[in-house]
Amino acid sequence: MVLAWMCPNDALVSPVCHVPREVMTAVLKVHPELSDDRLLKLFESGVERQWSGELLQWTEPETWDRVSLQALGALLTPVYLGEQTAMLGVSMVLPKLALAHDTEATLYLSTMGLDEARHFRNLSHLYQALDMKPWATRQVPEMWRYHTRLMKSGDPIDWLWGILISDLFARLFYGRLRDQYPDRIVGRLARRTLVDEARHQAFADLYLSPRLRHISQERRDALLNLRDDLFRTMDQLTVRLAGPLDDLGWSGQAFLEELWDDTEHWAERLGLVVPSKPPVPVPAAVTD
Repeated sequence: MVLAWMCPNDALVSPVCHVPREVMTAVLKVHPELSDDRLLKLFESGVERQWSGELLQWTEPETWDRVSLQALGALLTPVYLGEQTAMLGVSMVLPKLALAHDTEATLYLSTMGLDEARHFRNLSHLYQALDMKPWATRQVPEMWRYHTRLMKSGDPIDWLWGILISDLFARLFYGRLRDQYPDRIVGRLARRTLVDEARHQAFADLYLSPRLRHISQERRDALLNLRDDLFRTMDQLTVRLAGPLDDLGWSGQAFLEELWDDTEHWAERLGLVVPSKPPVPVPAAVTD
């Protein structure tokens, strides 16, 4: 973020100073009030729980058959691209939350951005360590449609609701890797990544709950339409990835059904749909 005093007094002609002064003075506050203790606690958890991929013991020898490696490389591709676009999405949303003076939320999202960058870096390292390759983006065009739809409106609420669905997808995906390969590098990576994903879901609960309870029906319908559009794209993606799913013994249909149930629980919890059962507890954000 460009500081106002780095720019010329009137005309912002420097290549660095591309943000109008009135915008910067609206965003920056010398001593902002920090009063949301729950978001501040989550921010502190995000700081304390940072970790390095170097802890994962990449050099331990592992034996994989070629079919499983090719399938794993293919199935990781949507998650790999998703971690990268989530990292970039945080940078898009942060200035908008700052402009709204959601200071505690901007603090937390700063740690989330580092989480997403670490996840992206770790998956890059995993591809290299296991000598496997992701699918080319032209082989999974659904991912472009997914992330274009996710970022279409540019509204932080839309993005955070969509990224919650993506986090639920990641939780199920990494959970399967953890359970299927508990003693391999991919299982160890998944186990640590799941702690970060739980923290992200806790943030979605704290931030979205009070903001979605009193929105208009039109706004609520728009968010549910976003959910439906994302699921239609994921349904097409599971068809495209049917071969790799079969190779690892996974059911794409069962995965989507479980993801839909999780998403519906959260839609109820956040007040987007009428609850059909008691609310699901918030995921533990600090539990390994």
